[in-house]
Amino acid sequence: MPAVKIATSVPAEQFRNLEAVRKQLGLKRSTVIQEALALWLSGRESAEGVQSYLRGYMTHPEDAGEATGFVEAWADGMEAEDW
Repeated sequence: MPAVKIATSVPAEQFRNLEAVRKQLGLKRSTVIQEALALWLSGRESAEGVQSYLRGYMTHPEDAGEATGFVEAWADGMEAEDW
């Protein structure tokens, strides 16, 4: 994948922490930044999925009958286990 250079500024303390950790791990600075960006982007995708689920649930909440059915099915399944 072709790389693109970027320049950014970070607080001095954050930079010192970054440098300490990356040196301890023996990683290049670009590798650490790339991993951090990948985690941040992944977290945003997950958060968007959660928000989508919540919007759907708020629009179409379960009714009490559905919840009762889930509990009964769960309880039936638990009876089959030999505890």
